[in-house]
Amino acid sequence: MKKIYQRILAILAAVAVMVGLAACGGKNVQPDTDPSGDVIVRVGFVYPKTGDLASFGEYTEEWTKYVVDQANELGITIDGKKAKISLITADSMSDPKEARKAARQLIKEKNIDIMITSKTADTTVPVSEICEKEGIVCLSVDTPDEAWAVNTHKYSFHAGFDISEELNCFMDAWKQTDTNMRVGIMHPNDSEGSTMINVAPDYIKTQGYTAYDPGAYLPGQQDFSNVIRNLKTQQVEVLAGVMTNADFATFYKQLAESGYLENIKVITVAKTALFKKDIEALDVEGLCTEIWWDETFPTKSSLTGKTSAQIKEEFTRLTGQEHASAAVGYDYANIEILYAVLNAADSLNADKLIAAAEKLELDTVIGKVNFNARHYSVQPLAEGQWVVGGNGDWSREIISAGSVEGLAVTSKLQPLR
Repeated sequence: MKKIYQRILAILAAVAVMVGLAACGGKNVQPDTDPSGDVIVRVGFVYPKTGDLASFGEYTEEWTKYVVDQANELGITIDGKKAKISLITADSMSDPKEARKAARQLIKEKNIDIMITSKTADTTVPVSEICEKEGIVCLSVDTPDEAWAVNTHKYSFHAGFDISEELNCFMDAWKQTDTNMRVGIMHPNDSEGSTMINVAPDYIKTQGYTAYDPGAYLPGQQDFSNVIRNLKTQQVEVLAGVMTNADFATFYKQLAESGYLENIKVITVAKTALFKKDIEALDVEGLCTEIWWDETFPTKSSLTGKTSAQIKEEFTRLTGQEHASAAVGYDYANIEILYAVLNAADSLNADKLIAAAEKLELDTVIGKVNFNARHYSVQPLAEGQWVVGGNGDWSREIISAGSVEGLAVTSKLQPLR
């Protein structure tokens, strides 16, 4: 009987340990430390290194590690002890399934303490889903808020922009030219496309425009003839919506071949025209783009106090790239948010990290970050347009300051060429 009693106690003790581990997301209670005794904060980072969204991920890893180094120099404390961030990256391959797989591997195999992620809903949404299941706090940026907020979140927090604000910026471009006010909403059959077509038509109608749905397309689709036929039938003169650069390139070529391109007065398609490298490849002058951030934003780093212009200079020194995309500011802000949450929590306990994030009010390079009850923060946007200068180089002019207070407008809308 005594042996049976001891065995039962042993089993109960083992179960208690397992429950304790499960409550900590499967992690050890004691954090890792380096030889000097500093706590190591293992931060997972999923983003697209390869695939259709690779433009979003270009220079991301070296730039993010650079900002992490700045945060480590400032100092972090966990449970009152000195701590350092160790960044562990994984490739989403621009695919939601691979993003989920990468997130699981970081949690299960790399034993991360906290997750960050970015570069569109194809990565941020599936990564946050996995973190919610595993009880890992996840901080993300740059996805439209409505697309990210399709799920309820306990552990995940996001800093992005509202589609309604994006549409306001688009309209600032539309109003600078004469059109019949008929707008075609381009949208793929994915989470961002579905959110766009669900939000855009009604919102556009309130502004006096008429929105038309030419039909959803599959990402990677090679034949847009039906979509183009619908645009013609609907006599559309404005193109809006959301498309990857690869899909837009295929669509635009077929639109030009159809002869209907000459009827289009302005193109404001999200995602398509974010990166200079992609614009040079497309060679389409006059494409408009939403601007999440650039070096002219009147914002400063919460880490160093440096202006957006100075941060752009740091990026150029690090990478040799003269043009800094909007992703540069958002990658920087992701670490600003991470640093602030870790220091406020002074712990790797999920509940304490959540509490710190919920109370966060932080002025960053992408504006004030303050998470609402649904765990997302709405960031300001401006509207730009790509043009070719006298020296033959592409530049992104600001044609509307949008909701970015104090941002200077540098040009009026130029016609498509």
